[in-house]
Amino acid sequence: MMHQEFNRRYSPNRRKTRVEAEIDVDGERLRAIILDVSFNGMKLSVPENFAPGTALTVHVLDEAIPAIVHWSKSRFAGLYLLRRLERDTLVALETAHDDLAEFR
Repeated sequence: MMHQEFNRRYSPNRRKTRVEAEIDVDGERLRAIILDVSFNGMKLSVPENFAPGTALTVHVLDEAIPAIVHWSKSRFAGLYLLRRLERDTLVALETAHDDLAEFR
């Protein structure tokens, strides 16, 4: 029997990206960069660490996406989205940084 370590952070639906966004946290609007995205979550580069459970809203692509901070460390944050992303939004976020995306 082959031994394989379980990686709880692995998600086959996670897509890498690099998209600038704004977040609303406690009435303050801050800049952030979305580093990866899935239907139910995001990883952001943020200007400061936030406590797990902090409610915030991500503003990107003319959408306001409500979320909860799941974890935060070294100016990165993992978010749980309070509503599942639509497929078109997910694809737009995935390809937003890719100049050749429309040709693939």
